[in-house]
Amino acid sequence: MQLTVLTLNLWNISEPLAPRMAALAAGLKTLRPDIVCLQEVAVDPRTRQRQSASAAEACGLGHCVDANQLSILSRFPIDRSYSVALPEIPNDEPRQVLLTDQRIGGRLVLVANTHLCWRVEWLAERKTQVDALLPAIERHGPREATILCGDFNDDPDSPALLAVNEHSLGLLDSYAACHPDAAGLTWTRKNPYVHHTTERDQRIDYIFCAGALPPISSAVVFDDPNALASDHYGVCAVFDLS
Repeated sequence: MQLTVLTLNLWNISEPLAPRMAALAAGLKTLRPDIVCLQEVAVDPRTRQRQSASAAEACGLGHCVDANQLSILSRFPIDRSYSVALPEIPNDEPRQVLLTDQRIGGRLVLVANTHLCWRVEWLAERKTQVDALLPAIERHGPREATILCGDFNDDPDSPALLAVNEHSLGLLDSYAACHPDAAGLTWTRKNPYVHHTTERDQRIDYIFCAGALPPISSAVVFDDPNALASDHYGVCAVFDLS
């Protein structure tokens, strides 16, 4: 048995909204993920429906939990969900991590989703948020595996991401594990939706795993220049559940 997980920052309702959401729906139908973690989720003014609900419908996922701009969609029942606030940063919006318990292939799995503060120069601030996020995951309770997704707004060698990789939780960067020499850019000037002030390309979106969920494959997705869903590309990872 395999488990497919997707993470994507939706870029809320920024224009051009209609073609972006069409690309999202088409991509989800192709990828058919079992779990989707979304950031920057909003209510679509055209449909009056939360974007997470539309995404869940597109890929046939029957379970969804939301916390402000975070959403977790799943093919599996969500036994428990709650959010934990992260340290607030002046001139930024409130941030949190959304945590869920899911029974997947006979395993109790913690699936978490987060979005850290965004300014490039806020290296220390993102490290402070990670220093609160990791203990929240650690305190969550017994489980056989952990999945942590999100837009971390930082490079793999940043203080925040090094803290994730070096923590005793044993979280593994699924993309780096499958492609140790690849850039895996998810925020790139090749994407016309990326803000014009962007000075360099980065990998800032991640799927981490720990426990009985070894990664089989990982890929950057929603990167077709003719079918872009966001100013971010997404990351999709497949895990072994055998």
